[in-house]
Amino acid sequence: MQHELLCVAKTPYFGSSETLRRAFAAVHRLALAVARRTAPTVRGEFRFALALQGGGALGAFTWGVLDRLLEAPGFHLHALSGASAGAANGVVMASGWMAGGRDGAKEALDHFWHRVGVLPSLWRRLPTAFGFDPSWALEMASAVVSPYDFNPLNHNPLRPIIAELTDFERLRRPDAPPIFISATEVETGRARIFTNAELRLETVLASACLPHLFQAVEIEGRTYWDGGYTANPPIDPLRGVLERARLLLVLVNPRRRPGVPRTARDIAARLNQILGNASVWRETDALGHFDAIELPEDANPSSTADKYNNDWRYIQQLKDRGRDAAETWLSGSNPPAPT
Repeated sequence: MQHELLCVAKTPYFGSSETLRRAFAAVHRLALAVARRTAPTVRGEFRFALALQGGGALGAFTWGVLDRLLEAPGFHLHALSGASAGAANGVVMASGWMAGGRDGAKEALDHFWHRVGVLPSLWRRLPTAFGFDPSWALEMASAVVSPYDFNPLNHNPLRPIIAELTDFERLRRPDAPPIFISATEVETGRARIFTNAELRLETVLASACLPHLFQAVEIEGRTYWDGGYTANPPIDPLRGVLERARLLLVLVNPRRRPGVPRTARDIAARLNQILGNASVWRETDALGHFDAIELPEDANPSSTADKYNNDWRYIQQLKDRGRDAAETWLSGSNPPAPT
């Protein structure tokens, strides 16, 4: 507002020269536009374009981040993108947002993760005397059998949950926030970005199709796996809204992790994190400054199989870490994102 008042106060009068008056009026309008665009903004009073990374159960950290952001009085969801669990978080939140504002979004996310947390889980451990390690069991099983063997009916427990909590017809309406969901085309290995007009239940299931657990999802004659392999999350599609919104990445894979992993499990876990962040580095290199909230280093999983851990206690811990990380970011004490 001060920028605009300054420009108005200094608008000169150009007498009877109509041509000159119009020319300077055009310059004045341009100055106002620049003033509005460059006016300082307050973190809590800005529209956000959210880019939500995927990572299986680690998406519960993102839930915690979103849960806290939705409590910030000035938070406004302007656009979002997501891959895998980030896509699920995104469409559930956006659907709840359109139905009931910030309270509707919080409630929808809460229902989603509570239902995920009561699904069957290997992490509800047998007594430790048996020496049962679900991470090891899942890693070994995925190396020798495929979902076409152990899941011939292609049952996906997320299907009824997402279908019940997401109004896809509402998300396809013109007044819905722009949404970009990534999936990986199996035959070409390229990312496919789905927009609002293409949003369906199958779109989200394709984005979250972990090939070790589920058969590839077919959409219009093409088959897809998890979007986290190629665009995790999609950032380029959000460039078109960044003049009106602030980009905030929510990341569950650490971009930096000190030390050299030496055990087979640690090496596999770090490789998974590097691959999960490859598209992030590629798409943010040209952005300059951006904001990011990341899963803390001490909360990172010890193995890739931990991303399949839907035990409620683990989900609740991740949510709490997400709320804490968002609180730190909102307080302004977060360090700048590395470039």
